[in-house]
Amino acid sequence: MAAPTGKVCVTGAGGFLASWLVKLLLSKGYIVHGTLREPGNQKYDHLNKLEKASQNLKLFKADVLSYEDLYSAIAGCSGVFHVASPVPSTTASNPEKEVVEPAVKGTANVLRACLEAKVERVVFVSSVSAVEVNPKWPKDKVMDETCWSDKEYCRETKNWYYFSKTEAELQALDFAKRTGLSVVSICPTLVLGPVLQSTINASSSVLLKLLRGGIESLENKLRWTVDVRDVADALLLAYEKQEAEGRYICTAYPIKTQDLVEKLKNIFPNYSYPKSFIEVDDEKKLSSEKLQRLGWRYRKLEETLIDSVESYCDAGLLESK
Repeated sequence: MAAPTGKVCVTGAGGFLASWLVKLLLSKGYIVHGTLREPGNQKYDHLNKLEKASQNLKLFKADVLSYEDLYSAIAGCSGVFHVASPVPSTTASNPEKEVVEPAVKGTANVLRACLEAKVERVVFVSSVSAVEVNPKWPKDKVMDETCWSDKEYCRETKNWYYFSKTEAELQALDFAKRTGLSVVSICPTLVLGPVLQSTINASSSVLLKLLRGGIESLENKLRWTVDVRDVADALLLAYEKQEAEGRYICTAYPIKTQDLVEKLKNIFPNYSYPKSFIEVDDEKKLSSEKLQRLGWRYRKLEETLIDSVESYCDAGLLESK
């Protein structure tokens, strides 16, 4: 396995989680190759402002559907963090092409390039979406790494994002078995925390909707949450720890939407929060025990919420109150 420092590649380097991972890697002395679809786009300016970026960060124009682009970014790296994945969209006219194909074919391209470039370990960012949609799983049984979302059920219910994450992760772990490439996957739940970029990502929009007002009523869902910085720590742990293997669920706190609103209200009382909540029966039990045995720790939820809201205000995504 690689030494704690060296050269690594992060796909989709400008995203919410990937940006924090790049920041962490640079702080630990790694040289980072980051792939972006449009390296010159202003929305990625935050990457070049990171500490040590001028010396140790090189950005590559690469689409995950282009094997050649990926190989040029991965060549010479001892490790690869495959973070890039299409964000689910309610407006996708052809979800199989817009969501499933980039996730599945993109993963295949990354893995093939890693094998060709003799990469020592790949850390693949999956999602709890690849774990939790399993109608056959006993209701009171804790979902662990042996639980997989039911692909056919996801397809029947047209839940293309869940299908894409499940198919891509299964493919990644199968590729590892067939080729001997070391692949470890991390399955985060809802990722919250401060933003480094100035654009809204899908998971941050969950908190922003609660803060911006205009919502009278909301389903009182149980949400499993984790801080973006703690997920970045988990990814680095999965890379650096020789004994890391297979898949890891990455989650910290289960919280109902109403309780989340109450916590926010106690810290930031001046925003317009939803007034009422509709009870729903969707409680799933998840466990990060395997990841914690590897040495992973997470911060307090209050810290995540405070840092998130303050960063939204600093980035101009939310009015300070």
